[in-house]
Amino acid sequence: MRSSFFIAFAALCASAAFSISPTPTLAQSSLTPPPLELYGELPAVERAVLSPSGRHTALLMTVQGQRAVIVLDANGTPVKQLLVGDTKVRNILWAGDQGVVILRTELGKLPVQFLRNRADFVRGNVIPLDDSLPVVSIFANQRSIANAIFGFYGIRNVKGRWVGYFGGFRKGSVSGDRNRMLDDAPALFAVDLLTGDAKIADAAPDRPLSREWLVDANGEVGARLDYDRIMSRWAIRHANGKTIAKGEDPLNRVSMLGFGPDGSSIIYQAYEAASDEYVETLVDPQGNASAPPWQTPDVAEFFEDPLTGILLGVQGTDTQYRMGNEAMNAQLQSVFDSFGSLASKDVEIDNFTPDMSAMIIKTSGNYDSGTWFRVEAASGARSIVGLERPAIQGQIIGQVSRFEYTAADGLEMDGVLTLPPGRTPENLPVVLLPHGGPAAYDAVAFDWWAQSFASRGYAVFQPNFRGSTGRGAAFENAGAGEWGRKMQTDISDGLAALAEAGIVDPARACIAGASYGGYAALAGVTMQQGIYRCAVAVAGVSDLDRQLSFMAPTSQNPLERTMRARFGKRTDLDTISPTQFARQADAPVLLIHGKDDQIVPYAQSILMRDALRRAKKDVKLITLDGEDHYLSQAETRKEMLKASVEFVLEHNPPG
Repeated sequence: MRSSFFIAFAALCASAAFSISPTPTLAQSSLTPPPLELYGELPAVERAVLSPSGRHTALLMTVQGQRAVIVLDANGTPVKQLLVGDTKVRNILWAGDQGVVILRTELGKLPVQFLRNRADFVRGNVIPLDDSLPVVSIFANQRSIANAIFGFYGIRNVKGRWVGYFGGFRKGSVSGDRNRMLDDAPALFAVDLLTGDAKIADAAPDRPLSREWLVDANGEVGARLDYDRIMSRWAIRHANGKTIAKGEDPLNRVSMLGFGPDGSSIIYQAYEAASDEYVETLVDPQGNASAPPWQTPDVAEFFEDPLTGILLGVQGTDTQYRMGNEAMNAQLQSVFDSFGSLASKDVEIDNFTPDMSAMIIKTSGNYDSGTWFRVEAASGARSIVGLERPAIQGQIIGQVSRFEYTAADGLEMDGVLTLPPGRTPENLPVVLLPHGGPAAYDAVAFDWWAQSFASRGYAVFQPNFRGSTGRGAAFENAGAGEWGRKMQTDISDGLAALAEAGIVDPARACIAGASYGGYAALAGVTMQQGIYRCAVAVAGVSDLDRQLSFMAPTSQNPLERTMRARFGKRTDLDTISPTQFARQADAPVLLIHGKDDQIVPYAQSILMRDALRRAKKDVKLITLDGEDHYLSQAETRKEMLKASVEFVLEHNPPG
């Protein structure tokens, strides 16, 4: 995804660094690939969350085709089970040890004052462990609050009651419409999670402000972050009413991260133009600023006490921990290091008890399709909570490693290379699989789509092109104005580097991707030529002007300014839209799109299909009825997977 538009393939060669542990070639008979549908199944374990005391673990699972939330006690014995069916569960949380909070999304109609007709709404339920207590629906039974959640600000124990803090819209009678929103932005509500009673905790801001909150250990608003959508100014006000930090940023790149160690100071992050980085600052109630407790320019993960909002520490991109004290640093580092080399596996602390005495760690990578562990921090003792894909384990998993290369303009790049099991990494057919976002990145981990292609004989390369996260703000900002340009040639530069290393055959390459990755796949065979044998775009963006109008219909929306910056402020969007280059398409195209997608609308694939048909090009569109942007349903996910793999097999057979 970088370099010039129509660069000749020979000029794409870049220096490459590739390291892979030698493994013996295994007999093909011992590596018969699993049925393709197993890769498209929803994970057997999708989420594992400890209760604050550590006495319970809640699991979001798929059991014999049924999705369920299951609660285990400390001995691993099930104490509660709730079938959730096709409900699109996005997260599970705990209300103390008394109940499980389920956050889900539903497609619904928007009130008349909004410019779009439909949207995905976040809604919540609380399932008490005590069967004598009723299930609570957050906001559902409140006459004056719309039944949708617009922001989550934590769960606190307030005078012995578990209270959740959520953004929500007040509603009331305006011109006879009892469901009309009374405010232009959400207010903050405190919800008793075991009764559903809700009361306003802080008012909505006046137009044109948007507002975010920090809620302290006592359930009080500790700070407010206001952003003026017209003037592009932001300000943080402490609970004492004093403005303790302020600035200006047209792209609204500021956020409150949590409370400082004393529980009253605030730690926030803002973009600093001079250094081209995101900088964290600690500011006390009087507005005195200082450096945060940690000393690292690149933070990979922040650790927050889930009951107080106090930041406990960070993990740097160097994988080192910087916590509140050296003993905790050493303890966490010991636990982390015990999982082995990060070169062959992705290891992340997913959640933990407030005192960090117990934690859930997820691993994924070579020989590991996803494993959830419970770890006792003091002793390092660990037990397996569940496996994501128990039917895909061991040697049938394609070997995963990081591949480093240099883009045509000299920028250092990397990506994730997945090799087909049992095949020598020489002259392989290849699938380029750029990620979505584009503000995201691929780690050395098991990826179900990449592994499905690898199981059929392909090398798969997932490039972290410029504009990706994970390498600091400067690398992410290098993607500004490079859609369809250097972000695109960064992908083909990776292909050239793999070919130069002798790993892949550049004449046997296809490109596939979803969301932004779908855009890159379409651009790869329209805005570039002579590189790929086929392209698969799942929920891909094809017409940037229409996509921008869908995402941010008014110029007061900072998202519109953000997207304009990514596209290039003065860029004619037709010059980087694949629909406008349909006549140049030089390979067959498969379009796959969920009919209910509210992120990239289904119309984007219709527009691309029609443009290719008018140009008399080879194109096929598969519609996933009832599916959203995230392929949330098992059957339509498997439909996508089957179609995409069969399409690549047809047009780029592995031999």
